[in-house]
Amino acid sequence: MISVSDEVALRQYLVARGVASPGEAIEIRHLSGGVSCEVARVTTPRTELVIKQALPKLRVKEDWFSDLRRIITEKDCLAVYQRVVPRSVPELRFADEENFLFAMEAAPPEAEMWKKQLLDGKVDFGVGETVAAVLATIHNATSRNSGVRARFLDVELFVQLRIEPYWRKVAERHPDLAADIAAEIDRNLSTKLALVHGDYSPKNILVSRDRIYLIDFECAHFGDPAFDIAFVTNHLMLKAVKNKPWAKAYLDLMVEMAHRYFAAVDFTEAKTLEEHAVRSLAFLLLARIDGKSPAEYITDDLDKHLVRKVSYRMVRERLRTYHEVREALSSAIAVAGG
Repeated sequence: MISVSDEVALRQYLVARGVASPGEAIEIRHLSGGVSCEVARVTTPRTELVIKQALPKLRVKEDWFSDLRRIITEKDCLAVYQRVVPRSVPELRFADEENFLFAMEAAPPEAEMWKKQLLDGKVDFGVGETVAAVLATIHNATSRNSGVRARFLDVELFVQLRIEPYWRKVAERHPDLAADIAAEIDRNLSTKLALVHGDYSPKNILVSRDRIYLIDFECAHFGDPAFDIAFVTNHLMLKAVKNKPWAKAYLDLMVEMAHRYFAAVDFTEAKTLEEHAVRSLAFLLLARIDGKSPAEYITDDLDKHLVRKVSYRMVRERLRTYHEVREALSSAIAVAGG
């Protein structure tokens, strides 16, 4: 198996695949693949693309392994998104299942990670509304697609990448919540409503002028769509904790995105879906403090305590709406002096 990190081997591979001709200039720039992949941006006189290859061991402090076949799941999910929301994803160029990699269109050089914009205090409601609308479109379209359901019914990778390191790890560290978390895991895994991205995060959303590019589909499965809206809004809550002077803007955006999403879904009852999303959100919030993949920008012990306090309140008081979640976090920040 070739390694995308080996530039000599990668150049030879690109020529063999016809991406470049022998002797043609090939520029290779290695990108951050997050914790799970090797990623390279390749530029030739004829094309510019991104090659992504799965790693067997994820780059985190604790041991965390995952099946390399997740890259196949990822490219198949990208293909679905390409059919349903073509302007919101990069084009899939080719796939090589033997080497556990695929190539996709490179986003424009000026494209910026939405996570960076948010951390810098750029809270663009237009971007947030687009992100929520695209998610509702995907969930609506795939909820009625039996072929998508059959292809993504296996949840093994989702369990490896999300259930185990996020929720089960939190249950170990917070045994008083173990029964609640176990019940949420059972509910989540028994729900089969739509194609779930599984990592619908600002770090996986690139913003470029009048469009967005969604990436990183390796957690994709047919399951509980509440997980996706909970996952993306969780990041807005964490940023409100990190940047307290901008907390109101983050939380207003969170509520607006939730409103747009729940108003658009047509495959299930929106009120129940919101209740499930808020329940998932409580444990996802705690997971980014005490799970295997903590948010790298929440470092202050007081902030960690604040997150734990809000998570427990969401669970113990069984909050059901995003308006209640906003109030809970806003009041906790106010008490903390934010």
